Amino acid sequence: MKAKTLFITDIAVLLTFLPASISGFLLHAAGHNDVHEVWHNWAVIHILSTLVFTIATGVHIYGHWNWYKSLFQKGLGNKSRVTVFLSSLMLATIITGNIVLFRHQGPNSHFGLWHYVIGIMLTAIALGHFLKRIKLLVKGLKQIKK
Repeated sequence: MKAKTLFITDIAVLLTFLPASISGFLLHAAGHNDVHEVWHNWAVIHILSTLVFTIATGVHIYGHWNWYKSLFQKGLGNKSRVTVFLSSLMLATIITGNIVLFRHQGPNSHFGLWHYVIGIMLTAIALGHFLKRIKLLVKGLKQIKK
């Protein structure tokens, strides 16, 4: 994948990550509210934003597929353990989210709470992943403007 395309993908992941994370926290807070419509509205926003975020993340992973391929072929070696953990958290979040969604587990189910806790961990690690690479993103932004 070309550097410009990879940069645009990285920005797309960041821009879709924000509403997905924020809506997840607001959805959890709405679960403590007595008004079902509020919870339902946040659930719809969260599902749609996480769908777009998951697609953007899939494109991002595809752009870095050689990194993943060498991870599977050669092992961890000097690969970033944080990135491996982030990828595992993303997979766990997707799995638990789909269980909650398609098995109609509801907001107070065990899977719903697991999804929430894993989502918090994903958000924290993803923010660290982003902050570590912010200089690269700023550099890419300057190159795009040229």
